[in-house]
Amino acid sequence: MTRIISNFVLLAIIILQPSCYISQYTTENKNPTSQLEKKYAFHLALEEKYSVYLDAAWTTKDAHALLKVFESMPLGLNLNFSTWHLSADALENGIKIETKDKLKSVTISRNILPVEDAQEVLSRSKALYFAVVQFITESGTNRPLIKLILRERYGIRVDVPSYASLTEGTTNETAEHYSDFENEDLMLIISVLEAFPKALRKTPQLQYIVRRIDTDNKGISKAWMRSAAPGYIAFAESIFLRNRDHRGHLGRFHHDDTRKIIAHEKSHFLWAYIFNDQLKRDWMRLGGWYQDSTSESGWSTTKERSAFVTDYAYTENPNEDMAESIGYYFVYPDQLRSCCPEKYEFIHDRIMLTYGNRYALSNRM
Repeated sequence: MTRIISNFVLLAIIILQPSCYISQYTTENKNPTSQLEKKYAFHLALEEKYSVYLDAAWTTKDAHALLKVFESMPLGLNLNFSTWHLSADALENGIKIETKDKLKSVTISRNILPVEDAQEVLSRSKALYFAVVQFITESGTNRPLIKLILRERYGIRVDVPSYASLTEGTTNETAEHYSDFENEDLMLIISVLEAFPKALRKTPQLQYIVRRIDTDNKGISKAWMRSAAPGYIAFAESIFLRNRDHRGHLGRFHHDDTRKIIAHEKSHFLWAYIFNDQLKRDWMRLGGWYQDSTSESGWSTTKERSAFVTDYAYTENPNEDMAESIGYYFVYPDQLRSCCPEKYEFIHDRIMLTYGNRYALSNRM
């Protein structure tokens, strides 16, 4: 009886072995998508959705990064056929667009393509995003699309229904005190806003940006925040006009200074509506700030002037200190790191990385 059972078990093993082997072999190779199709899946998506054709130099990872940027653009884009190439050269705004016989040839600088494990702060994906904005807005000439990106991505409008209503309770001015932004101005503003972490991209209270005429050429840009009315930033017209060359382009130094001012004014809305009390207290402690009724600004500091990036940051209050420091963090980081390394690290870790990670976490959840 025992021998019969043993023979039966042996027979069962012999019968089952091939079927197990076949089943395992089938599972390992069960893949409806071939390796070639998988490699070019993102290339195909770019072709079908956006008429973007990549040359052979684009890797799957690079194509995926470009596809994600296109998918973040406003819906309903109707783009013409374009071929995309990569270059090891540094290009202005990371992109060169050429048109020949109504066909567009686009070259992207390799140094703006994202790298693995890149931090959220000033990452290459932001430079890639702005390069694609240059492409879809036809080098910054498609104003309706520029305004659409400002509204959808950053929650900001530039068309003011009534300046009198908008400035009621602040400057109480009418339309003749303001001028329209040029497309180049708006593209510059987009490049600065995009540099902030995604979680700080939109501030609900910041609803308008306006360009205020300053005839004495000493106008001041200012963030206006009201609890019962839309908040707005009034940019002095002079920060966009000064030092233009023969083609009307801003000179490099003043171009960067304008970017600093844009980041500065945006930061005031973060201080007022986004940053929590603990973060503000820690910043005040870092700057040695304390309330002082004898001071013109209502604040004083125990620190020396050398602990502040500008005279303005030193003489005003912790809010202005942070706005100036964030502006330098984006535009002149070496200067901020040189004079105020602890403030640089605070902004980097407590604001840029923290809010960048917070956005990523909310996406995963």
